[in-house]
Amino acid sequence: MTSISASQCAAARALVGWSQDDLAMAAQVSRATIANFEGNTRIEPARKNLFSIIASLEQKGVMFIPEDIERGLGAGVRLRKLELEYSSTLRTSLHSAGWDLIFPVRYKGRPCQVTIRREIIDDIARGNFRTTDEQVKVVQNYLPQFLKAVEARLSTMDNVPASIALTMEDFPAGTF
Repeated sequence: MTSISASQCAAARALVGWSQDDLAMAAQVSRATIANFEGNTRIEPARKNLFSIIASLEQKGVMFIPEDIERGLGAGVRLRKLELEYSSTLRTSLHSAGWDLIFPVRYKGRPCQVTIRREIIDDIARGNFRTTDEQVKVVQNYLPQFLKAVEARLSTMDNVPASIALTMEDFPAGTF
């Protein structure tokens, strides 16, 4: 889903029991961004902010239902079964070109190690980070987008592999 309405945003927040502050913190946007969107002060937040809002709510289990004009049904939200469990504990993997970050997930009950290559982190944050602490902060700031990419990738596989490495192709255009 690349766009939602103000009412879908408010309904999704209510469904997961989040305040505007909770969503703002999870999506790494200001509370005013959420309030202005839901209050129809703005038609839609900036694209990057909207993607972050959607990813945060989807990671919490919200499923956005598009409008069905032919059947006269409006857009809505509902909870879906969460298939991805994750640990926010990141560890580094050293190699000749530097280091990558790895975090464990379970998809449909099966473990998988996810590697986020340093190049991806540098590209996303448009920087060249010297320490792993700086890289970890970038991943934590974009955690909903990373988790959405992991879940989307694993959902296309018949069997959950022991490990995967994310690539920029795993993220929808305009995510970052």
